[in-house]
Amino acid sequence: MKILIADIEKMFTELFIDESKSLVKSFKSVYEKDDNGLKLILSVHNLVFEDSTIIHTKFIFRVDDDKRYIVSDYFNYLYEINCVYHKHTFNSKQELKNKIKDIIVSNDFGKDLQILSDFIESPSMFLNYYMKKSKITEYSVFDVIYEPKYKIVKCDEISFNFKININDQYEIYLEIRKIVEEDNKIYKMSFKFLDDIDVIESDTLKNIHFLIGSSIASCLDKKLKNK
Repeated sequence: MKILIADIEKMFTELFIDESKSLVKSFKSVYEKDDNGLKLILSVHNLVFEDSTIIHTKFIFRVDDDKRYIVSDYFNYLYEINCVYHKHTFNSKQELKNKIKDIIVSNDFGKDLQILSDFIESPSMFLNYYMKKSKITEYSVFDVIYEPKYKIVKCDEISFNFKININDQYEIYLEIRKIVEEDNKIYKMSFKFLDDIDVIESDTLKNIHFLIGSSIASCLDKKLKNK
């Protein structure tokens, strides 16, 4: 079975742009060489596809040295940060297309990616809810924009970057990074406001709205109330 790389790129364009009328912030491709040969990496950021929102994933195919054909009957996709991939086989272009669509529609990703994907669906509403619940009433989140720092980056170096508008007056820049050391994992959140950077750490993303909302208030209080 020989499938042209051009057909693969066309398939992704049809799936993520043409057929579903989806919204995608970034869709980039790059070639990388490793000990097993050449591979094509298709990187996707902030994909809204039918009823699913996926903050980020990658699809990887083995290709020939001339960059014309797919040379394997499988692909890998980024299932979870950091560097957890799942593998799927396929026997035809149509089966490949169906499997990619099923992954997206069924949200077949790890918990971290699911939590971050859920977060960007309605971030302002949920942040304001949790801030109000914590009796933080001086600040209101007007907008949250996902701004990937790099369109394509190694999976163990990925960060998730956001610009948060507060009271339609201030902007806070947030970077979320997962750090894995042996069996331990830490989620580091860096909040930049004016010339200050505050960093908090957590062993989970489950309470992400509360962590971000309370940290936003802390950053603003420190600069605005201590003048």
